Amino acid sequence: MTPWTSWALQALACLPGVVVFVELFRALPMMDNLNRLKTTTQKVMGVVKSSKVSDHWKEKILPHYAGAILAASLLNVVYIAIMAAGFALAFCLVGMWFLGGLSATAALLLEPSVQIIAAVLGMAYAFARVKLTPEEGGDYHLGSKLLHHLALDSRLVRKAAFDLDCALSAARKLPPPPGPPVYITGLARGGTTILLQAVYASKRFATLTYRDMPFITAPNMWNSLSAGRRQYAEAKERAHKDRLLVNYDSPEAFEEIFWMTFDRDRYVKERHLAPHKPPREVLIQYRRYVSNIIAKDSGKAPLRYLAKNNNNLLRIASLKRAFPEAVILVPFRNPLDHAKSLMVQHQRFLKTHQEDPFSLRYMNWLGHHEFGANLKPFRFNNDALPRCPDELDDFSYWVRYWGCVYDYVLSNHADDIVLFDYDRFCRQPAACLEELAPILQLDKAQLEPFFSQVKPSTRHDHPPVDTMVLAEAEAVHQALHQRVMAGARQ
Repeated sequence: MTPWTSWALQALACLPGVVVFVELFRALPMMDNLNRLKTTTQKVMGVVKSSKVSDHWKEKILPHYAGAILAASLLNVVYIAIMAAGFALAFCLVGMWFLGGLSATAALLLEPSVQIIAAVLGMAYAFARVKLTPEEGGDYHLGSKLLHHLALDSRLVRKAAFDLDCALSAARKLPPPPGPPVYITGLARGGTTILLQAVYASKRFATLTYRDMPFITAPNMWNSLSAGRRQYAEAKERAHKDRLLVNYDSPEAFEEIFWMTFDRDRYVKERHLAPHKPPREVLIQYRRYVSNIIAKDSGKAPLRYLAKNNNNLLRIASLKRAFPEAVILVPFRNPLDHAKSLMVQHQRFLKTHQEDPFSLRYMNWLGHHEFGANLKPFRFNNDALPRCPDELDDFSYWVRYWGCVYDYVLSNHADDIVLFDYDRFCRQPAACLEELAPILQLDKAQLEPFFSQVKPSTRHDHPPVDTMVLAEAEAVHQALHQRVMAGARQ
């Protein structure tokens, strides 16, 4: 191998590392900390030089300033260590494929040539990052994509982040939540997101938001590290094109990353998602994870846990094992409108995933398999699966799938859930939320601010559907209506 070839390969391995390093530098509040250090040092010099401050007061105040300087300096050491670790991890993960294995690649980190290449590439990327790729809320530029790869693509990294977050939050003593957790789950396109937004608007719950990305398994640590670089953006319509607006502070269904990290092989199959019964040790870790999410917002009033996760339909019994008092809300809508919405979104995301490979990887990282190129239906019975790929273009399949899912929910978990009529909610939001408030142990006034944000549901033109499939779906729909808001009152 010629020197030029060696340097080129080293540069190729360095590139992801320097991007991660720069992105972590931008995300961490290091510059704010340096500014505080500078300000404190200037105050110290001012006190020392001032003839108006007596020696007695100088002796009292200078140790305080010395402590502040030491704390800020140590914090910067921590930030530098995190950035260096991010660079090293990315460099080793990429370089191990063409630089002679993991051990040889790790040894190259100390080579002057690698350090020089990294410094040059880092300055070039930092300049281009600032000048050529300004961030706009919600967009994924190259650096953001690589940071997501680092945080989400490796199960080992996700587990390590969780362990570190638990260690950092172990000493925090929080009062118990003032009520049971609330879970919102159901078939995608059934009103779970709008219901999540309505409940979260009460300001009585802690949940995962877009700000917690990409280190979802370390909500405390990432919340602390990124606090100094918080960005704000106007809410805009999400990728589903369904009139729902989101920004950095919007709650979203990120909880599934935990289950993907600790128990993926038990329920994620090649072509479907199977009912999920996590073992006891995973449920213990999950309870700790919920505590960590609540703790990240502990500066506010005591909060309860809130999660929207469509895949929780697979593990309703296990959620009840983890939190016996949990309220599990399952919204539903008219089967024909719901099935058409699923079909339309599947076709939309097939196109998106074909045009943007990152969006497909992103959905896989999140465990979102509702539609698109990574579709994995819930296999509650064999009828829930398409008999052939072409059946995904048949409207009757999506109606049949709807019936299989909600028939399973009724047959197996009717006493564990609270059914919520999404169609009536869109027509009468105030009445529905007033009825829901006592079930959630909330005051009606805490949900009132959201009344005006509910829009009429979208009605669809329906393709022809098999008469037997339609009859079975309508029977399930009628059975759902008979148990609306009933589960919690038994």
